[in-house]
Amino acid sequence: MVVESLSPNSLVALTPNRRAIFSLSLLSLCFLTAAPETLAQREYTVIKPRARSTNETVTITRKASQPTKGVLQVVLDPVIPGKVVITNAKGRVLEESEAGEDGQATFELRRGQSYIIKASSPGFVSAERKSPILKAATSVRLQLKGQYAKLSLPGLPKGAQILIDGARRATADQSSVFLDNLEPGQHTLLVRHPEYNDYQVNLSGLGAGIEYQFYPLSAILVKVAKLTILGPPGARILIDGAVQGIIKPDGVVRIDYELEKASEFTISAELLGYHTWSKVETLSPGPRAITVKLDPVETSTGFTDFFNNLSLWNAPPSWKIVTDPHNKNKKLEVKGEQLGVISGKTYRDFGVSFKLWLNDARGATWAVRVDKEGRNYYLFHLAGPNSTTRDPSRLYSFLVRDGGAPEEVSTPIPVLVDLNQKNSYTIEILVEGHEIRQWITDDRLGDKTDLGIWTDTTPTKEKFLYGSFGFRALSDEVFIVDDLTITLDLKQFK
Repeated sequence: MVVESLSPNSLVALTPNRRAIFSLSLLSLCFLTAAPETLAQREYTVIKPRARSTNETVTITRKASQPTKGVLQVVLDPVIPGKVVITNAKGRVLEESEAGEDGQATFELRRGQSYIIKASSPGFVSAERKSPILKAATSVRLQLKGQYAKLSLPGLPKGAQILIDGARRATADQSSVFLDNLEPGQHTLLVRHPEYNDYQVNLSGLGAGIEYQFYPLSAILVKVAKLTILGPPGARILIDGAVQGIIKPDGVVRIDYELEKASEFTISAELLGYHTWSKVETLSPGPRAITVKLDPVETSTGFTDFFNNLSLWNAPPSWKIVTDPHNKNKKLEVKGEQLGVISGKTYRDFGVSFKLWLNDARGATWAVRVDKEGRNYYLFHLAGPNSTTRDPSRLYSFLVRDGGAPEEVSTPIPVLVDLNQKNSYTIEILVEGHEIRQWITDDRLGDKTDLGIWTDTTPTKEKFLYGSFGFRALSDEVFIVDDLTITLDLKQFK
């Protein structure tokens, strides 16, 4: 065997006690895909079987026990242990033996005959050849060609699963696993156990017939609480005051937190613009899911805008400030389905009022409790007399979840007001808890009409407790708004 002995380089104590394991897989990846000059850092030993030279001398020391018999010496090339089977011409097995570490097996057989020699070894293609007529001593070399790469994985906890390229190939029922059937080339190795950190590496350039013997993985695998934490993207997760991870854009972060036994820890979540969340949890080795709920820091003051400009808004390009030709007052023209919201404001319970003109009499649409990402909010659409998409003179209620299309969530409410392009209307909205109550006033007549209360009873209602206020078109309507006021004094609406 040709052995490339590669130092593990301080694999022991890679992670101090009670510390999340973030970099082990990356570290291993770097080791196994390192440039040739840094191969001494890899975590395994490469064992290449020695190829025999063409003129290598084979010495047969055994002598036949009877004059009618001879000694057949079978030599495997390369030098590997294997199984050797001797059959006659008809295929009947006469003898079989194991070739040892020297790659040789010796048989005593009847002289003057030719035999079929078959040899096999894990990771190699089986070979077969016919021997010459046996004399007193005959040597036969059998060449085996490498077929598979081999992995030796010691130091495993019982029950560890070995996955190659995502497919499970073995489960450790003792402290080591040996795989002898890997296709040559590149693979991903993953060692997984419910109570230990995952260990994953890329194995590049695996050769046929070559063994890759890892150093004991007990130096890397440690008991961990495998935490799956769900919460708002960007939130920092701390355990006992130390940052362990950041929730990803998909709302999840996975943390392997080292610990030997069940213990109490304080888990916290921090995110700018939100109140800190903290909870004492008993963690133990194994999987655990925790949901983090952060309440936004509420805006403590009201809001007023007469729309001289759009500096207070996250406004889409389709919006514009227009001037009333009669009194020269500036107003906001809303057009397009892209949402625009008041920037930097987060409200829970609040009241809203604004003036409304139906430019094309197709309707108007406003958004309530828009979250910071603009992906979740309530949407209300007042269908005008010229509506092309909804029954006219009705108020429609929608939910927008995770940036999807508006979902209608209640029966439309009839609006018993003369909606037209000439009049202005005052819209008033009271947002309190899971209830939203709305009114419309015909400014020409001064008649105020109650549009009723809509109550969110959906399973996701807790996601819609905070947010800003805004406008958008539901489809093709164009409308004008002015004199927008948000107040935290709810008494005037009751």
